[in-house]
Amino acid sequence: MLGKNKKQEEINIFDNIPTLADILLPDTLQERKDYLIMGYNKYTRVFAMTIYPEQTWVSWLDDLFHIGNVNISVKIEPSNNGNVINQLTKKLVQSQSEYATYSRQGNILHLPELEKQIGDLEDLRMLIQTNQDKLFFASIFISINAETLEDLNEKTKILESELNKKTAMIRTLIFRQVEGLKTMLPTGEVAIPNYERNMVAGGIATLIPISNPNLSHDKGIFIGRNMYTNAPVYVDTFIGPPTLPNPHVFICGTSGGGKSVALKTLTARNIATTGCGAFFIDVEGEYTNLTKMLGGKIIKIEQGKSAGVNPFELEPDTKGNKQFINILDKVAEIRGLLGTICRNYGRTLTGTENTEIEIVVNQLYSDKGITSDVNSLFEKKGGRLDNGKYAIGKIPKKMPTLTDFQRKLKERGNCDELANILIPFLRGNSLRYV
Repeated sequence: MLGKNKKQEEINIFDNIPTLADILLPDTLQERKDYLIMGYNKYTRVFAMTIYPEQTWVSWLDDLFHIGNVNISVKIEPSNNGNVINQLTKKLVQSQSEYATYSRQGNILHLPELEKQIGDLEDLRMLIQTNQDKLFFASIFISINAETLEDLNEKTKILESELNKKTAMIRTLIFRQVEGLKTMLPTGEVAIPNYERNMVAGGIATLIPISNPNLSHDKGIFIGRNMYTNAPVYVDTFIGPPTLPNPHVFICGTSGGGKSVALKTLTARNIATTGCGAFFIDVEGEYTNLTKMLGGKIIKIEQGKSAGVNPFELEPDTKGNKQFINILDKVAEIRGLLGTICRNYGRTLTGTENTEIEIVVNQLYSDKGITSDVNSLFEKKGGRLDNGKYAIGKIPKKMPTLTDFQRKLKERGNCDELANILIPFLRGNSLRYV
């Protein structure tokens, strides 16, 4: 007799969704006397802050993050104003009684200290009574993580040293590391009590970490020092990917905020340290003195006057240790320039025009005998220059101009509209380049 087939139990597709515990739980958890082992190459030590600085300031905890793999948990609880005022009143009466007793006895040793204490208590009580301030209870727990026990001990020494500079002190939670770890978790529960410190709202605000990473390149232009760490800050705009995708820099700020000073500083230091050139489009003439000081050339562009700017000039490019002439990049530059000119007339370059530009530019350089070889930029031997002087050695060839380009474009007859658009930019006309 065949038995009845048991109904296959249906699998709930939501049973295997990770929970919060799955995310927070470590691979393993082994508690030692003063540290935890939480998996392969994962060591953790938890501390509680016992002595706080007499005075705190905004981001005073930020220096601890530079140690690396440091977590800080700040637990804050508000106090009951009624109870606080009652306790402050009792403490104030006690201090005033001690002051009166010492005064009658003629003992002036503790009077200045009591006077300051009485004044502070009266001020704090008044602020809380008038809702100008509030008292809180705060506790700080710190954990450091490392891949080896030796590294963990070294980081512990650095952490203690950094806090000693701030007149603060921490205590390792001996045989209470697991409880300390629970306290570090963002659950709002304090598994280890009795480490609270009472603070007013201003003091609580300084406990909020404002992380300030030490942003600096390994080399480049020195632009100043980190406000918090005093470490030198270098910027290398040509460092390239993946650090920076391109060398572009955007400087913004209010009027008089130092934008021009920053740009002048970056330019001068960049030229002095790296030898990179710089070009300014200076409508106001603000960079004239800087250009003269750096030995640069000032080109005045005025309508109808030659500015000496030739978009067809070629400069050698460097790849590795070899220099070469990149004519294809120059073709792209000319195409971009002509595209910009055409947009001012409400049009873009057509497919035929893009093709003709590439053909004409290559022909112009070919007619001059210019190839990818750097030596093709020069005449073979010296001779008489255009200014009447004589030169010995290589003489730079005369480069094609926009006028040459327009003439050849017109001769080919495929882009008459583009050739006519370029007429105002030619030699002898109102918008000429050279």
